[in-house]
Amino acid sequence: MRLLATLLYGSLSLAAVTLAVLALLGGAGAFSATALGDALDAIPAEWFLFLLAVVLFLVALLLLRAMLRKRSAAARFAQDGARGRIELSPHALEELASGVLREEVGVDHFRVRLRRAAGGITILVQTGLTLEQKVAEVGRRIQEVLAERVVERTGVKVGEVKVLVGSFRAREGPRKGGGSDADPEL
Repeated sequence: MRLLATLLYGSLSLAAVTLAVLALLGGAGAFSATALGDALDAIPAEWFLFLLAVVLFLVALLLLRAMLRKRSAAARFAQDGARGRIELSPHALEELASGVLREEVGVDHFRVRLRRAAGGITILVQTGLTLEQKVAEVGRRIQEVLAERVVERTGVKVGEVKVLVGSFRAREGPRKGGGSDADPEL
């Protein structure tokens, strides 16, 4: 339904802009005003076409504004509070999930994405683990902790947490070999 509304608003905006450009060209004398009919002969055709162009541009802007507002409002997660509506942006939820992954799970390299689903949101986590970490353990911990914290802190229902381990990397730690980064012994 949202896609249909977006296409409708976009098509109407494009049609309004096209008509506005044609009206401007007609007002500037790019084509004959007599082609529009005898009804326009009673008033100065150029002024009518310029006025029509302005009106059509305003209509196009209003349609674009409405389309952008609908898309922005549809992306938010909302719930009713005791004193009014509480809305949460997808970006805020992604930041919360990122903080939970870093602080509570101990994962440093990851990417978080959100999708709406019938049973709540789906959180997609793509991560890289060290060679020492066990995929099943870390994956389960990510799923459990992330789902609990998001519901606990935001009230947004989490339907599913999907974890994709996209890479393994060597453990990051102090360098061996006594280069310039090694601590001097005194």
